Amino acid sequence: MRTIIIGNGDINNYDIVREYFDEAYIIACDGGLRHCRAMMITPNVMVGDFDSANKGDVDFYEEMGVLKINYPRKKDMTDMEIALETALEKSSDEIYIVGGLGTRFDHSLANVHILIKPIRKGVRTYLLDEHNIITLVDDSIEIIGEKGQTVSLIPLTTEVTGIETRNMEYPLYNRTLTVGASLGVSNVMTKEEAFISVKSGILIVIMSKE
Repeated sequence: MRTIIIGNGDINNYDIVREYFDEAYIIACDGGLRHCRAMMITPNVMVGDFDSANKGDVDFYEEMGVLKINYPRKKDMTDMEIALETALEKSSDEIYIVGGLGTRFDHSLANVHILIKPIRKGVRTYLLDEHNIITLVDDSIEIIGEKGQTVSLIPLTTEVTGIETRNMEYPLYNRTLTVGASLGVSNVMTKEEAFISVKSGILIVIMSKE
């Protein structure tokens, strides 16, 4: 099952993300209800403490019968992490997070880090907006994009070993990336498909579009 989590971050072009919504289970995360309403999408469930959600949006979806799972404002997890836990409880095969990036860098960075939870369960998860698609790799992945598209590889763990890439302008063969260096930034796809694998560690893969 594909699950979409809609957060309260920036979504400046709804057309970019609409393609992911077909036949998906939709979780509205707190203020992400504003995006749901703007796109005229009815979520399956809404979760959070709703401190950033517009009361009118909450009431609108409650009147429609959407399940609301309310959490206290003082808690040990962000609303986005709660939404991700909810997605994993639903036995999702793949998860897409939209509205998880924005002007709050602390939240954006934390949202990259919580992607460790699904990857440890073997669930591929993507954090995306109109400029970036971000995922984590601890084994291998084939990415689909455009020839000439920028792809950056950044270690999330202290080091990532045995990195190999195919169909990249600057190929890596059994290389190690370590925190504190920028070797993997701004590689370029030479075909519409590229392959990345690692032997140990966790790698952040960022596909970017200007």
